[in-house]
Amino acid sequence: MTKPVCQAAIDLVKHFEGLYLNAYLCPAGVPTIGYGHTEGVKMGQTITAQQAEDFLAGDLAGAAADVDRLVTVALNDDQRGALSSFVFNLGAGNLASSTLLRKLNAGDYAGAAAEFGKWVNAGGRKLDGLVKRRAAEADLFDGDTAPLPQLVDAPEGPEQTRIQQIQTIVGVKADGVYGPATKAAVASWQSAHGLTADGVVGPKTTAAMELTA
Repeated sequence: MTKPVCQAAIDLVKHFEGLYLNAYLCPAGVPTIGYGHTEGVKMGQTITAQQAEDFLAGDLAGAAADVDRLVTVALNDDQRGALSSFVFNLGAGNLASSTLLRKLNAGDYAGAAAEFGKWVNAGGRKLDGLVKRRAAEADLFDGDTAPLPQLVDAPEGPEQTRIQQIQTIVGVKADGVYGPATKAAVASWQSAHGLTADGVVGPKTTAAMELTA
């Protein structure tokens, strides 16, 4: 059984992926849902928050298993978690062929950490969100678990617009990412409006928000 990844890595992935209960197209044009889950996803698909958690657990377990298979030197939990986030986002093939892995397996941990920052392009362009994600992964790899930076890039399209509208209604910064802060704000808003405070914007909450928008 694959050892679970550290909580810091889980938090990192959640922060940068954001929570999307409706399928959307990521910057690379791949149907995505939950916390960056892509396997078998089709546009128009919807899931629950618990399903998103389950998908994330499975995806990170797979990524961690790839890290365990590819890395031949000792890793602490933070290093393994950072690499699991890297694989989760970019795939095991990219790690396998990377200079990052070559340096790491040669025992050059500092050199490996410096390689994270080279993986910041998607769809042929450099994305600020990926710059921040790679920096956070490198920091985690180095044992620095400082607060995560604010994410400014998010998937474009109707789902991002909808989340921005929700964030405006509940009074948090509209960054297009349905993260922990937004979920907590939604739960508080639901409680104040006599709804089940689960942080999920379902049909009843959506209808109530439309009346107050």
